[in-house]
Amino acid sequence: RHSLLVTLCLSHPPPPKKSTPVVPRQEPTMLTDGKETKIQLDPLERDQRNPATLHNLANIQPAGGHYISNCTSSCLSSIFVVFIWIVSLLVSLILWPFFFVTLNDYEKAVLFRFGKYIGERDAGYHYFFPFIDSWRVVDMRLKTMDIVKQEMLTKESVTVMINAVVYYQIEKPKVNVLTIEKADYATSQLAATSVRSVIGMCELDDLLSKRDKINSKLQQILDEETDCWGLKVTRVEIKDVTLPKQMQRSMGAQAESERIRRAKVIAAEGERQAAPLLLEAAKMLSQNVAALQLRFLDTLREISAEKNSTVVFPLPLEFLKVFQKERREEAKVPFILDSKE
Repeated sequence: RHSLLVTLCLSHPPPPKKSTPVVPRQEPTMLTDGKETKIQLDPLERDQRNPATLHNLANIQPAGGHYISNCTSSCLSSIFVVFIWIVSLLVSLILWPFFFVTLNDYEKAVLFRFGKYIGERDAGYHYFFPFIDSWRVVDMRLKTMDIVKQEMLTKESVTVMINAVVYYQIEKPKVNVLTIEKADYATSQLAATSVRSVIGMCELDDLLSKRDKINSKLQQILDEETDCWGLKVTRVEIKDVTLPKQMQRSMGAQAESERIRRAKVIAAEGERQAAPLLLEAAKMLSQNVAALQLRFLDTLREISAEKNSTVVFPLPLEFLKVFQKERREEAKVPFILDSKE
């Protein structure tokens, strides 16, 4: 094919050269002290200023070579363009299956064309143009993040170990992709610092008894800070609070003393409430001696039902009064001395 083109070009000789008219060259002059003086130019510069010389330099042919016409150069450029199109078509046919993407119901794709954001793609089957489009798939499901256990100081300077968990999800895919690079890492660091600051403003008793308020406060702080990242923090929970051993023993002794105090208060309150009833029962039993004896026998029956080895047998006070009367009578009798003595 190339030989045919060269033959065609050689069969048509180049057109005869047209003689270009020689334009008289004007020498540059310089005005000094009111007189014009000619400027001597370099020979090479003189040749560059001559249009005929420039035309001859443009039509120089290589020694022993052939003249290549504009037709040959245009044919070669056309062949090169066709070759580039064929290669591009083959590459596209090979790579086109990789640009079909299927998105699930819980996913969204953020699409860029020539590096510029053009929109979002929902769940379904989508095709993206090769070498032009780029996309990023975002998971919209709820995610769980565990905050590493770390030492913190409460308001009264008590060292505690806190472990928490954060539940969040991506609410705005466009904002999340365009504003932050590693949303998970940034959220974990922000959650750790927020937990430390909130625990530092709480007392130990509030941390142990009012954990719901602390959780809601943490959730509110994280939700406000991550809203500009396209995230939604749904819940924050403090999982574990570990106290030092010495603090655990002190709190155990305090709790035990509190339980003893409550038991005594409850017992005293019971006696105070039972005192009027006991007084009324005593008045009723004192009206009949047989009623007191029956109550005594009923108490013995309850004791014997438990199979105890020791039985406490109470004596009535009237029985002891008999012995007291005898002692008083003996004390009144005078000592009788023997007359012989």
